[in-house]
Amino acid sequence: MNCIITICDYHDVQGQREKSELTTTADICGTPDDYTIVYTEQSEELKGCITTVHVVDSERVTVSRKGVYNTEMKMEKGRRNQCCYNTPVGQIMMGIHTTSVRSDYIENEKTVLDFSYSLDFNNELLSKNRIKITAKYKEAN
Repeated sequence: MNCIITICDYHDVQGQREKSELTTTADICGTPDDYTIVYTEQSEELKGCITTVHVVDSERVTVSRKGVYNTEMKMEKGRRNQCCYNTPVGQIMMGIHTTSVRSDYIENEKTVLDFSYSLDFNNELLSKNRIKITAKYKEAN
């Protein structure tokens, strides 16, 4: 693992705003136009899941999770996509509308990824979300 990441997750569900924060180790590699962040989930519910965040052209973000919750969420700035969210009790089809993506990647120096999106089920709004991932790279020996 080449860095420490902090993930701030802001979400608004029916007017109730919440924030959670996770700090963990991760691997980040690529170029400013195409990079990947890989980390192991730490929360009790997602324990052991491997999450991969792939960023292309600072406009497209794909979040893939393998483990108890298998899913792939494709987010493109200004577009609505569908995703199948697999849970231990079954599958849920959700809509994802991405409103913003901001990416700043300098290999082995700095990474900040900040994106906002809303989730809907049967065209009914479930939540508005914002994820901000900030990386601190470990110094090479």
